[in-house]
Amino acid sequence: MQNVNVGARIREHREKAGLTQMQLAEVVFATRQTVGNWERGATLPDIQSLQLLAGVFGVTVDELLGGDAAELAREAANDRRALMRSFIMEWVNILVLICAGLARSALREHGVSWPAYQGYSMVLGVVQWAVMLYMLFAVAERDKVKRARDLVNVTDIVAFLEGRASADELPHDWFYRWVLTKVNWWRWGIVAVLLVCFVAMGMGATLQ
Repeated sequence: MQNVNVGARIREHREKAGLTQMQLAEVVFATRQTVGNWERGATLPDIQSLQLLAGVFGVTVDELLGGDAAELAREAANDRRALMRSFIMEWVNILVLICAGLARSALREHGVSWPAYQGYSMVLGVVQWAVMLYMLFAVAERDKVKRARDLVNVTDIVAFLEGRASADELPHDWFYRWVLTKVNWWRWGIVAVLLVCFVAMGMGATLQ
């Protein structure tokens, strides 16, 4: 990953200038964690930070990047695409499961013959498995990006998707407090509500 090359150059220039990570962070208006992420290659400085770093080290931005700018941008775009694809596929998988369940319920209510019901159910099953397998592939790609970019939690992922140096730069508004930091609550809450709805629908059909 080209980020590692840029991180090594930042660390080399910082050590040559006799600065600690904290001292460099103060000069370029970042945090020590952000500088650490840059040097490990987990994240890449934005253009403003690159200009500040180049000024501190007495080099040009091109020298700091070492001609890797285009490749770095391409890698970041590919990684962001992989993350977004995995999140979209998770929700697509849930929607397919819901639609398949509703379709099977509708087939039973309309008194479709057993052979026909089996045929339709098999088609629905194939679609479900295909979507689930693609989702698992997308999630595996996401885990690979998370490891490579050192993205520990949801806030780290969102910061990377927004092009921020670290989660510290995210605005601490209601969305951050009640959605991002509690995304697993929302996810499992929605799944629980859907399960309750399916159980209620099944009980209703039995009573009829």
